Amino acid sequence: MHLSLAKNNSFFFLFSLTYNNKTNNMKKIFDKIAASNLINISIDEYKEGKKLCGYELNTYTNGGVNQIVFVDFRDTDKDPKNEKDFKELFLERVNSIDIDEEIELHREMKDYRAAFTITQGLKDFKDWKRDLLKLAKSL
Repeated sequence: MHLSLAKNNSFFFLFSLTYNNKTNNMKKIFDKIAASNLINISIDEYKEGKKLCGYELNTYTNGGVNQIVFVDFRDTDKDPKNEKDFKELFLERVNSIDIDEEIELHREMKDYRAAFTITQGLKDFKDWKRDLLKLAKSL
């Protein structure tokens, strides 16, 4: 494979150009996410070895509850460096968030129960999901 790349410089250039465009498009998306006023969020790549497998989106609800949203590219035919694929999987992941499950999980923690009533927790998580959906749809 290395020899064929060395012999065919135009293929190598095309590959590099495509890769760099994908990287630049992802940077544009991440910059847009970072600039969003909808939600406090940071993004980290998730790798297994050297292979990029997804992104961990570190978010907080308005009430200060830390939530990690994992956009998982494993077991898909999607490319984690492709803007369209990221948008699609991010929206799918946000849509899959079950508010009842999140409340149930957090209500098991004594500190959470002391800080939030059920009504407050429900509103906090609904607002968080609403803001994530707005963000995902705006990309």
